[in-house]
Amino acid sequence: MVKRRSLAGLVVALALAVPGAARAQDAQVRDTPMSRPITWSVYDAPPYMMTEGENRDAGIFDRIRRLLSERLIGYTHSTLNVPFPRIITSMKNGEDWCFVGGVKTPEREGFAVFSRPVAMFYPLRIVVRAANRARFEALEPLSLRDLLTEHRELRTSMLRNRAIAPAVDALFRQYPPGQIHSEFGEAFRMLLNDRLDYLVEFSSIAAYNARQFGEPNAFVGLPFAESPDPVFARVMCAGTPWGREVVARIDAVLAEERPGSAYRGIVEAWAAPEDLPRIRTVYDSFLASD
Repeated sequence: MVKRRSLAGLVVALALAVPGAARAQDAQVRDTPMSRPITWSVYDAPPYMMTEGENRDAGIFDRIRRLLSERLIGYTHSTLNVPFPRIITSMKNGEDWCFVGGVKTPEREGFAVFSRPVAMFYPLRIVVRAANRARFEALEPLSLRDLLTEHRELRTSMLRNRAIAPAVDALFRQYPPGQIHSEFGEAFRMLLNDRLDYLVEFSSIAAYNARQFGEPNAFVGLPFAESPDPVFARVMCAGTPWGREVVARIDAVLAEERPGSAYRGIVEAWAAPEDLPRIRTVYDSFLASD
C-alpha cells in the first residue's frame, strides 16, 4: 500500500512539474533577444531623417534603417516618430529602442550602446542669412566662443539634448544660448524670419531647409575655429543585454555593406557638391573607425 501511494505521488509530482518546466521554457524562448521587436525611433531631421513630405523616408538615416531592417532577420521591426528627448528617456529606461544617427558621448555610454559608424556629419558651419554674411565675415576669424561670450547680442539656439562635437557641446554647456528648439525646421524658420542671427549646423541640413522654404540661397555657412573633424553617426540602442545583441548583429551587417559603392551612395546622398571632395577624402578613416 505504501509503495502504491509513493508511486501515485511521484506520478502527480511529474504531472505538475512538466507543465511548469514547459511554461518556463516557453517564457525563456519568448524573452530571447531575437524574440523581442526592435522599435526604431525617428523624428524629422532632413536630410538625415524625413518623416513627411515628398521625400518621406528618403533621408540618409532612413535608408540605413531600411537596410538594417532587411538584414536583421529574426527580428520584427516597427518605427515610432517621437521627439529626440523622448528617445533619450526611453533608452535610459531600458526600453527595446534603437536610433540611427546617435553621436557617442561618455554620458550616453552610461545608458546606451553604439554600433560602428554608419554615416557622418560634415562639415559644421556657422549658418547665417545670406543678407547678414558681411556682418559675420567682419568678425573673422570666426570663433563660436567669441560669439557666445563677446557677442551675446547675436541670437542663437540649440536643439534640446543634442550632441554635435565635444568642443562645441562644451561651449554650449558653458555659455548656454538664449533659446532651445525641438525641431530643425523650427530653428531655420526663426533664422529666416530674423528671430535668430545664426545657428551652428551642418551644411547639408541648412541647404535642405533653405530648399524647403523655396529660397535655396537664403543661408550661407561660414567656417569657424572650433569646427570639428567629421562627426560619425552611429546606431544607438538601449544599453541592455538586448541592445548589445542587436548592435553586435548590426556591426556584422555594416562590416559587409559599408565598403560597397551602394553604401557610399547613401552616405553621400543630399551632400552639397562642394562638400563631396571632403566627404570622399575621409571615407577611409570612416571605414577604419570603431
